[in-house]
Amino acid sequence: MFSVDDIRSALSDGELRLFFQPKVSLISGQVIGAEALIRWCRKDGTVIGPDAFLSTAEAGGLLHSITLEMLSQAVLTLENLGAEFPGMSLSMNVTPSDLASHKISELISGYLGDERIRAQDLQIEITESEVMTRFEHVFNDIVHLSELGIDVLMDDFGVGYSSIDRLSQLPFSSLKLDKGVVSRMSSSRQNLNVVKSAISMARELGMTSVAEGVESESAYNFLVASGCEQAQGFWISKPLYYQDYVEFLREKRTYQGSMIGRVHQAGLNITQFRKSLIDAVFCQLVASNELPPVPVTHTEARLNPDNSPFGIWYYGVGQELTGREVYKSLEAPFRTLYEQAHLLMRSAQEEKGRDVIDRQLEQLDSTFRELIRRLQVLERDLLCGSYRAEISFDKKSSNVIGWPK
Repeated sequence: MFSVDDIRSALSDGELRLFFQPKVSLISGQVIGAEALIRWCRKDGTVIGPDAFLSTAEAGGLLHSITLEMLSQAVLTLENLGAEFPGMSLSMNVTPSDLASHKISELISGYLGDERIRAQDLQIEITESEVMTRFEHVFNDIVHLSELGIDVLMDDFGVGYSSIDRLSQLPFSSLKLDKGVVSRMSSSRQNLNVVKSAISMARELGMTSVAEGVESESAYNFLVASGCEQAQGFWISKPLYYQDYVEFLREKRTYQGSMIGRVHQAGLNITQFRKSLIDAVFCQLVASNELPPVPVTHTEARLNPDNSPFGIWYYGVGQELTGREVYKSLEAPFRTLYEQAHLLMRSAQEEKGRDVIDRQLEQLDSTFRELIRRLQVLERDLLCGSYRAEISFDKKSSNVIGWPK
């Protein structure tokens, strides 16, 4: 429909502009920023979406120039928004070719050096399929951007390209769930399971989960309950002109937000930790000349509570719950659990015997069950608001004091 010359003229005439689709924190219910999306705003007033012209632009060698224009507009937007709306982040898409040229990372490094933007305010997105098919081309620049403090998001996650091994090799900060998968949750059990699995995978890899394509209140609430952390979609807002986006922010809209899904995810973190610990002890007890997988052999190195998935939650976004006594009661059994895990691993390595390991595992499981129980009380507290138990923890006896009847 459009020729390369048409698109080249649109680029030089300033007709390719950014629109902004707001993103919401599912934990706080607050608007936290937007994704910047390219649109062709023609002189006759029509607005054309990217699907109608980007493939032609790519074939004509214009895609990189369009990305550079997007980046320039994104930086200007952040500068303009900064005074009135500090802390609002902006994400934008790039291609493997953009990263392979190193131009994007060089420009961003310059913007940071000139203090035109802050690293936490700009995010870079690249699609799952492009990452997996051109892994070697994007690896170095993704690492470089991460070292600059820029969050790199894997876009359109869930369409079936990724391997866990490849995904874990790159310093992505977030997984963006594919909007098609999210929008089909209500009609497809398979898509529903993909979404839940992706949220869990993000949690295990220390990444934030972001859902695109949220088109209904029921989908939004399901994502909150499932522990997804951010969302965007037509139910929240369609992509907006810059001035409309500013007005949207001035309205200070709030949405349903809750930590209940993240509390459930924290319980899964602890359960997974126990499983990995059992795996490591088993491999130690039956050790042979053949080494077990690296994640098992390096379990000892992962016994740092502060850097564990649970610890990252508890000492991070979980701090929003510090006013709840049940939440504060989690720390003591959590840290005791890790102390007992260290002791258990040391006993296995020193071959102290299965009877010793059995007693230590029994003590660890007592702490594990207590921690899970308190998390369940916290879930009920968040759901019903009726639990304000004062709970203390005795490390020697593992007794609960002041538990609600």
